[in-house]
Amino acid sequence: MMCACSVDVLLTTYTLETKEEQRRRKYSLWIMYYTTLLQSIGGSIVITGMWPYLQQLDENVNKEWLGWVVAANPLGQLIFSPIIGWWCNRIDSVRVPSLFCLVLFIISNCWYGVLPAHGSNGVWLILAARFLVGVSSGSITACRTFVTQGTLLSERTQAISYLSLSQALGFVLGPVGQLVLKPLGSSGIPMIDDKLSLNMYTAVGWLTAALGLTNLILFHPKLFRESDIAVREAQMKAKLTQKNGGNLINDNNRWNNLRPDYTGLSVIVVTFFIVFFNFVLLETLGTPVSIDQFGWSHETAITNVGLTMIISSVVSTSIFFLIPRLAMKIDERILLVGFGIVPMIIGRLFFFPFSGDSPPMREFACISHETVYDNVTQAECVESGYHWDVVQHGCPASQTWCFEMPALSPLIVAIGYAICTLGFPFCIALTQTIFSKMIGPRPQGLWMGALTSISSLSRVIGPIFVTFIYTNYGTIVTSATATGLMIFTFVLLVIVYKRLIPLVDPSTTSVKA
Repeated sequence: MMCACSVDVLLTTYTLETKEEQRRRKYSLWIMYYTTLLQSIGGSIVITGMWPYLQQLDENVNKEWLGWVVAANPLGQLIFSPIIGWWCNRIDSVRVPSLFCLVLFIISNCWYGVLPAHGSNGVWLILAARFLVGVSSGSITACRTFVTQGTLLSERTQAISYLSLSQALGFVLGPVGQLVLKPLGSSGIPMIDDKLSLNMYTAVGWLTAALGLTNLILFHPKLFRESDIAVREAQMKAKLTQKNGGNLINDNNRWNNLRPDYTGLSVIVVTFFIVFFNFVLLETLGTPVSIDQFGWSHETAITNVGLTMIISSVVSTSIFFLIPRLAMKIDERILLVGFGIVPMIIGRLFFFPFSGDSPPMREFACISHETVYDNVTQAECVESGYHWDVVQHGCPASQTWCFEMPALSPLIVAIGYAICTLGFPFCIALTQTIFSKMIGPRPQGLWMGALTSISSLSRVIGPIFVTFIYTNYGTIVTSATATGLMIFTFVLLVIVYKRLIPLVDPSTTSVKA
């Protein structure tokens, strides 16, 4: 009697690795999760404190320069991620590229910690420092490559969910690190001739450099090992197919001859880009918008934005652990669209200003020994040896739209941010999972490098674009742009919904028993 049965079922009776090899592979996966977490922290820990740090380096700096500085990090990642992916494929190893990236990560973060010693040139050198941190974050490509090659197909969703969790958790924990260093203050502890101090901004560089050193140690050969379990699984399936009456194509060419659905892959790439673009909007504008719209001081904005991100990190963590379980019962495409994209669209609606008063305007005054002198010009204040400083935070007069638009509400914005937090983990984890499965069990270093570059491109364009739009056109245009892009993504995913399926080798889909 003949019956059709899955090769995957037959595969469970064969051993692809020993218990010891499995244990070492799992350890190596966790090292990759930690590496991704660290790189994400390195990219985001400066965000909430970047604006006041720039003003400390040069009081005449503007918000558009903030956009360029924030974009320098992902620009480095954009350029070098495909190179790191190619390098991984070329030498069939992820350890060496990862070590290179970590050494560069440590050096560039140390440089970030000594920028005040360069005086006003620091606002230019910070671009180079952040660019090099971005280059070092190309190691995320190595992490994604290892996860796609070092997991069985049945483990892939969970592993990529954990990798995405590490990345998202790093993005939200970074500002928490800045918050923890807040007690050092903006003046900090003098170190070298009063030109350099260990303050709440420079300490960020030293902290991340120290974390990078711990990560470097974890790549010791006794702790980390390469794995090609995905390739071995595919080869075993092919052998089982041949054994049970199927056709076996040459292992080296079988998957190369199968073309993935490039239309579906393109839509996933666009989705990945737009989701990260929306995240960058919150990441970049969180602190300056809080200062402008709510009249918060720099310290208050850093504290409140940081605490908000702590809460969101807890929520995101639970969701990332939940995704693999949901994926066992619900189609991953439904989870992506219904649980990811839709909440991010709804959440964005809360970032539109509703009725109410205009935001507070920033005001300056002459200050001496905590005494405020009214009716004194800036020139007269400086001539008198006093200090010209902000006495009321809010929108600068140069942003003329502030006089016409209602202010955002902290409570409404918090609700919108919470809803977006629910959707973001589904979007990030499932786009990467679907992308990997659509490519199939072939070397994915270059593919993952391209995907990393796409997220980097959104983080390059995003800060420059949103700071320009926000500064010149205000909150309505900024929110409308973000919401429109998410709706566009929803439409694309619905159109190609049936194409978003794993790449399957026809010779291994069923066998005769």
